[in-house]
Amino acid sequence: MLFSLVYVLMMGSHSTFADKQSIQQQIDQAKPGDTIEIPEGDYDETLTINQPIHLIGTDGVTFTHKGSDPIITIHSDDVVIEHMHLKYTNDDKEASGAIFVEGNHNVLHDIHIETNSYGVHLDGANDNELSNLTINGDQNALFKDRDHGIYVWKSHNNIIHDTRVKHVQDGIYMEQSSNNHVYSNIATHSRYGYHLMFTKNSLLEENESYENVSGMMIMGTDGTVATHNILRHNQENLQSLGLLLFDVTNAMITENNLSYNRIGIFVEDASDNEINHNYVHGNYIGLQFKGAYNNHIYHNTFVANVVPGQAEDSADNNTNKNYWSDHLGIDMTGDGTSDLKYTVDPFFLNITDQYPPFQLLFQAPGMIFLEQLIHTPIEQQFVDQAPLMENPLDMNDEDHSKSQGIVLLFSMTLLFFSSIIIYLGVKQQ
Repeated sequence: MLFSLVYVLMMGSHSTFADKQSIQQQIDQAKPGDTIEIPEGDYDETLTINQPIHLIGTDGVTFTHKGSDPIITIHSDDVVIEHMHLKYTNDDKEASGAIFVEGNHNVLHDIHIETNSYGVHLDGANDNELSNLTINGDQNALFKDRDHGIYVWKSHNNIIHDTRVKHVQDGIYMEQSSNNHVYSNIATHSRYGYHLMFTKNSLLEENESYENVSGMMIMGTDGTVATHNILRHNQENLQSLGLLLFDVTNAMITENNLSYNRIGIFVEDASDNEINHNYVHGNYIGLQFKGAYNNHIYHNTFVANVVPGQAEDSADNNTNKNYWSDHLGIDMTGDGTSDLKYTVDPFFLNITDQYPPFQLLFQAPGMIFLEQLIHTPIEQQFVDQAPLMENPLDMNDEDHSKSQGIVLLFSMTLLFFSSIIIYLGVKQQ
């Protein structure tokens, strides 16, 4: 008693210690603004919070629950929950997840969640902050049987940062939500790293997405800003993408790194977007348009993509002043742009679609010769009228040099073996 009294005097506020009663009993008896400190231990109970309190655990606090109810349900505003481990198992697909929030101005911090359902579900919840969360889903389940790591539904002005999400359906999924800020998160081994549906004015920055089916899916949105994200090694199937803009308007896509994906950037049924200063490297297809109109694509760097780009049913897109690593330009005026235009011709993509074994002949001299003779339909091409002579992203020059070296070595190897085969064939005759 004496220690508790001294602690309260030192803290200047009322604290309740959850040592004899259940945690829920402590919550029910607490006053608004109270702090409940949870002693180290394993707990098998669910918590419902209806008033502003601070619930704080330690590294040794673990809540385990199997059932349809969330482990923590927050109906109140101004709740703070931090420092705990949640293990949530639920076979009911209608469940709300390990943590369900429908209040405003709440804080979730430093929480480790293991779940086969949603990690955190925001439902009509505004102005909340989620930070330093770790969410691990069921890696043995199919994507269709998983739920999202963080599910944001009709929730606005939330901040989500420094989370680590893996083995879920989508790392962070937001729908019918506006003005949310998502930064410094990492999503891996899931279907989509980040998935936006029917949102407005979302800001995605400095996030990372790798080894997912696709890195970032932006669909049916207006005013999205995606900047300084790293979307790499998303190539689990033939539809894998680094970044998709589908039915999107007024997006700003800038200074992102899109490397080693099946498709770097795919712009479909989208218009009036700006895509600039992105580093698109080592993808099978660098940039693809389908039903895209009036988009402005400039000052991007396209390096060592097997197919630099492709267009289908698209028009009036400004694709000038980008850097293409395979373009041999001439700058007679000294303005930094080539006087020779660069036509993005998906010849290799089309011929390997018809004859898949030709993929082995990538950059072989014979393929380059054929490309000069056989051109793809003009509607599948797009043109950079003033390609940049120098890479505008100097930090990637080293990668560029390495990529050029690899391509050159591969081409020389193919040339060597082709010459041997031709020589042996002639000799036998």
